[in-house]
Amino acid sequence: MNPVQLAVRVLRHDSRTRTSAILTAAGVMVATALILILTALPHAAQARSERSSWQYGHPGVSESGGVELSSQDWVQGELITRLDVSGTAGGGAGPERPAPGEVLLSPALARKVAELPDSALADRFPGRVSGEIAPRQLRYPEQLVAVVGHPEGALDQAAAIATPYSLAEIEATAEDELLRPMALFGLFVLAAPSLVLVASASRLTAARRERRMASLRMAGATPAQVISAVAAETGLAAAAGTAAGLLLIWPLRYLIAVIPWGGGSWFLSDITPSIWSVLGVAIGVPALVVVSSVLGIRRVVSSPLSAATEQQRSRPKAWRLLVIAVVAGLFVLGMMKYDDGAGFLVLVAPIAGVVWSFSLVGPWITATIGRLFTRFWRRPSVLLAGRRLVSDPKGAYRSSSGMVLAVFIGSLALTALPAMNAGPSSMGSSNKDDVILADVPSGQAPELRQRLADRFAEHGVRAAAANYEWIQLDAPDGSSTYGLLIDCHAAREVTPHQPSCEGPPGIHAPSDLPTSGLTITPAGVASDDEPPATPVPPGTPVTTEPGLGTVIVDPGAVPALEGSGEATLSVLPRTEADRVEARTALAQTAPGADIESLESRNVASAVMTGDLHRITVIGLSIAAVLAAASAAITAAGSVIDRRRTLGALMAAGTQSRVLVRALHTEAALPALVAAGMATAGGAGISLGLLKALDQDTTLTPSILAPIVLGLLVAALAATASGLMLRKIATEPLADE
Repeated sequence: MNPVQLAVRVLRHDSRTRTSAILTAAGVMVATALILILTALPHAAQARSERSSWQYGHPGVSESGGVELSSQDWVQGELITRLDVSGTAGGGAGPERPAPGEVLLSPALARKVAELPDSALADRFPGRVSGEIAPRQLRYPEQLVAVVGHPEGALDQAAAIATPYSLAEIEATAEDELLRPMALFGLFVLAAPSLVLVASASRLTAARRERRMASLRMAGATPAQVISAVAAETGLAAAAGTAAGLLLIWPLRYLIAVIPWGGGSWFLSDITPSIWSVLGVAIGVPALVVVSSVLGIRRVVSSPLSAATEQQRSRPKAWRLLVIAVVAGLFVLGMMKYDDGAGFLVLVAPIAGVVWSFSLVGPWITATIGRLFTRFWRRPSVLLAGRRLVSDPKGAYRSSSGMVLAVFIGSLALTALPAMNAGPSSMGSSNKDDVILADVPSGQAPELRQRLADRFAEHGVRAAAANYEWIQLDAPDGSSTYGLLIDCHAAREVTPHQPSCEGPPGIHAPSDLPTSGLTITPAGVASDDEPPATPVPPGTPVTTEPGLGTVIVDPGAVPALEGSGEATLSVLPRTEADRVEARTALAQTAPGADIESLESRNVASAVMTGDLHRITVIGLSIAAVLAAASAAITAAGSVIDRRRTLGALMAAGTQSRVLVRALHTEAALPALVAAGMATAGGAGISLGLLKALDQDTTLTPSILAPIVLGLLVAALAATASGLMLRKIATEPLADE
């Protein structure tokens, strides 16, 4: 009889082995589907980036005279990507370039334009809507995109100060880059408990299988035959589970596609796994399960007599504690390398090492707790639990191992998320928080400011408009300081600085400045040319005002000062209604400019933190379910493996409630210690990561939530062991 025939016969006639195989196949199915989804996410992010690369424009005037300026706007808490174009198209992906005075809108943006008043949105895109952007040219189906056509030359000055990368491109690239390590991290986080579930299911009848294989071994079977029998038994279940997982991935894509990331959902084709991923998982997962099962019977192969008589295994030694010091040192080294410019991957391996160290240290802690129980407690249930923990600490800890990973990841995320949630709280020290800003060519700034003022007057908008430039003041002694070139009265309106503005135009400084020999240099030069230094005219008044905060230079005091090439238009609306009108007016007046405000910064921050919250909740929920299932299966399997011992205790007169308490104790207490260990490890890793990223740390009571999760999982494991004890108590011992 070949190994496959033997495995089929065992599965057909042994209900416990059949149950174990079904649960193993279910665990393999979940692991296969999760691994395929997570390996497909980096490809999905890359597909998004390639499909939407045309939206970010090509700053500067091309040889054909064409200009493409990408900017970012927002409406009702959603980001808008805007592309202003002029001149001849430069080719490439994307929709056909609109003619001057024409506008292309994405389907979602077209619907919003139809729903909202013109002054709230449509007026930001002057021109006739000549068509819609095809969905396959968007990052995601709901993306808000506008392409606005302008006459040739209309954007040349704006292109001269444009940065190589727009704000929209920077944020989109950051989202894509974030998804890659998140996918790798998720692969580790969710695949690990899935494999723990598989291992738990395959070990549901581990002791029974060991005795059966030991009997075959002592009856004359060779080690190769025993290994083949075990490989066939687990291989059938693993192959069935892998096939089911490969089939599950196709309907599962529809669920994944509706989960938002980066502001929108996914196209179904984005999250289709590659053929190489499918082949790798189809071969790798069953092989991993078979190898794990074969390694689990190495004692049968080397010492069948001890396996048949269930001799005690060796106990873990205290040297395992050194592993914690080693992985902690590797993590510190990884943070140092990260600070030196290395990628995030230098931190992934040490984090994985921390989690791996739990599997080494956990059994030793479990055995230590067992020794404390047997030494200091005298209650029968606690003594029985202590004996179990001492005799088989690895088996006792196994029910907590899946939960440990979920607790570790939960504490890591809950420690980091409060720092991630801290979005922009102000517009910086040089602007009031209510201002709306746009960078424009300095030569156009006075004209644009006047056009804004005229539009505000025409539409009854109550808002102050100003323009300023950053400058550097150099003293004769070689010292220098930065300041703002802005009208004194405008500074009082749109900035938090309040110069006195008394007397003729001059310089207002928070500390003493020389009254002669000062020169002023533009601080924001768009070209590579050395900016000219302009001497401050003799006799220019310099007023010291300690509470000012920065240097304010009135343009009237230095009329010969040349512009830096870039100025900032600053608008301060009076009411919320004025704010909507002012933003629309600024979008019309300064096409191609990124319009910034506290709302737009918070919208971008909210998108990323919302993604992190969502992924954390989904990941923790899946990990918790898998951990709970593996803990319950392992606890039940532990009772099945000890059916002879428990039956003998009951036959000797031990009360069932004493045995139930013992099972509850041996399941709950190691889980509590493991949960505390994992919480401390996750919080420590998170604090280290926040330090490496220069983020503030804020510990909240939510960090205790993973411990509560650990207690719930421990309670489920204890309940499962109690139910299984009651079940086997009704079965005759002769079945063994």
